[in-house]
Amino acid sequence: MLRARVRDLVVEALSPTRCAGCERPGVLLCRRCLEAIEPIDPRHSCLRCGAPHGDVLCTECLPMERGAAQGAASAEQLGRCLAAASFEGPLPRIIRTYKDAGERRLAPLLAELMADAARHAEAVAPDRYGGLVGEADAIVFVPATAAAFRRRGFDHMEAVARELSRVACVPLCDALAKRGSGDQRALGRDERLRGACGLYHVVEDVAGRRLLLVDDVITTGATVRAAAGALSEAGASRVDVLALARVW
Repeated sequence: MLRARVRDLVVEALSPTRCAGCERPGVLLCRRCLEAIEPIDPRHSCLRCGAPHGDVLCTECLPMERGAAQGAASAEQLGRCLAAASFEGPLPRIIRTYKDAGERRLAPLLAELMADAARHAEAVAPDRYGGLVGEADAIVFVPATAAAFRRRGFDHMEAVARELSRVACVPLCDALAKRGSGDQRALGRDERLRGACGLYHVVEDVAGRRLLLVDDVITTGATVRAAAGALSEAGASRVDVLALARVW
C-alpha cells in the first residue's frame, strides 16, 4: 500500500493531474466541463440509435427499418438504444484523452455518466427505457480490434464495462471478439455500414439472455447493429444498447 502511494505521488509530481476536458490543473474532470456535457433527453431520443430529436425513429434509422441497409440488424435484434450525451462540447476531448492518451482513471467516471443516464431514462421514460439496466442478465462490451489493443495497451470499453457492471450490479460477459484491424473513425456512413457486416463473432454462451451492449460513441449505429446482430444470431433473447455519446 505504501509503495503504491509513493508511486502515485511520484507520477503526480512528474505529470500533474489536469482536467481531461480543458486541462485545468488539479482535477481529472472539472465541474465546468462536467456541466458543459450536453445530455440527450431520453423522452425524445431515437429508440434505435440514441440520436436526439427522434421521438420514434430518427431520419437515419427509418430507412433501415424498411430494409434499405443490407446486412444491418433488424429492430428485434437491436432492441432499444440509449446514448447519454451528444458528442460535442468537452466530451470528444474527454473520450480521446481516455482512449488515445491512456488516462485510465477516467473509466469509473465515464461508467458513472452512463449509469446515471440509464437511471434517469428508466425514471422519466419508463415506457421507452424501463428495465434497460435493471432487467439485463449481463453487460457486454463492444471490443477493440487487436491493433487498437496493442496501440493503447488496454481495451477501453472493457474497462468502462467492468466499472458499469460494478455500479449497476449486473454481471459482465466478455462475449464478443472483433475480426480485422480496421479503424472506422475515418469512414463515411455507407462505408461503415458495409464494413460492419460480419465484423463480430460470439465467444461465450448468450442463449436466452437479455443483454446490455455498451459502447463509447455511436456515429451511424453500424457497429452496435453488427454486434447486436451477432449476439442475436447466437441466441440472445434481447440486446439493448447503452452508449456514452451520439454523434449527430
